[in-house]
Amino acid sequence: MVTGAATTRARIKELLMACIEAVDVDGGGISLVSPAGVGEPLCGSGVGAEEMERLQFTVGEGPCVDAIASGSPVLIDDLDAAAGTGLRERWAMFLPEIVKADIHAVFAFPIRIGAISLGVVDLYRRAPGRLEETSLAKILTTLDALAVMILHMDGNPDDGLSDGQLGSMAVHRAAGMIMAQLDTTIGAALLRLRAAAYVEGSPIDELARDVINRKRRFQKEKE
Repeated sequence: MVTGAATTRARIKELLMACIEAVDVDGGGISLVSPAGVGEPLCGSGVGAEEMERLQFTVGEGPCVDAIASGSPVLIDDLDAAAGTGLRERWAMFLPEIVKADIHAVFAFPIRIGAISLGVVDLYRRAPGRLEETSLAKILTTLDALAVMILHMDGNPDDGLSDGQLGSMAVHRAAGMIMAQLDTTIGAALLRLRAAAYVEGSPIDELARDVINRKRRFQKEKE
């Protein structure tokens, strides 16, 4: 049985795919802003785009993260050229991975209604190049439509993720357990979880499930 929430998520992905085709980019993804203020992957145009959304959540950096923090678009039409402007330091973990994926331009647009931040659309291009003004106008129209759809989503966004995508509720539950284990804040616990996933090369949702199932326990770092 197809639920209303599943139908809405399908329409959101259809909008994303139509936008990608209309503005001449190679892929894209959408992340929603969680109550904790982080971007949680919702969908991507393909496996590569989904991995880019997952990676940003795992390492806590990238165009999606910057767009959420600033509330403004992040437009980088040449990653190689921008690497010398402080981007290499700001995206120390994300930048090498996105270049390895043969992506050389990224454009992130926050989905907002007034002061409310709902999510981010990330668009990827394999060759450097600026977005045309006509493309920007089409993207803004898409953002308005997405904002309305997201506001009317029912249920948990995780219900629409495939098995290979991020189980964000598991991540937050695991972070809560790590918070208790380390006697720290939820933000610091999430940072430890992200760091461990990156260092070990494990999907963060799999590591989170190990924490929940008590197969993995975090300990305080020795001073």
